[in-house]
Amino acid sequence: MPKGNEIITYKNRIIHDMLHNEDESLSHNLVYALDPDCIGCEDELIYSNIFPYLKVPDIQTEAKCYITMAVNMPKVSTKNYFFKNMVITINVIVHDEKMKMDPQYNATRADYIAAIINKIFNGNKGYGIVPLEYVSDTESLLLNSFFMRTMRFSCDELNSVRC
Repeated sequence: MPKGNEIITYKNRIIHDMLHNEDESLSHNLVYALDPDCIGCEDELIYSNIFPYLKVPDIQTEAKCYITMAVNMPKVSTKNYFFKNMVITINVIVHDEKMKMDPQYNATRADYIAAIINKIFNGNKGYGIVPLEYVSDTESLLLNSFFMRTMRFSCDELNSVRC
């Protein structure tokens, strides 16, 4: 991967891994939980329900579910400068009216979507030089009608090409 493009590459790969995962059942279940009408047309969720940036939902009349993300590089190794730490933040944002799922799922929609995302990314070897590490998972309230679950994953990436 060309150095300096990691953030762009990671965001594109994250979206791809969510919508077109090798385990098709994970992608299917994720799309179904976000918007069942998009089964078979998953890419339509990009920029309508899945955003490659941190987006706060607009005040709206239609209740929806969102996934937003950020990719950050908070530090470069101070020992040898060959490595940098990459942190992926994924937010699952669900309107209050969409939180309740059918009893068979035994979970809120935000928790169910977060569990699928965890299965996709925790230990994933497609990022950095080591598998992704599941760092944190927190719940919060956003704009009084939206619930949010914020998940963070971390890995190390090469900082420069060795001579």
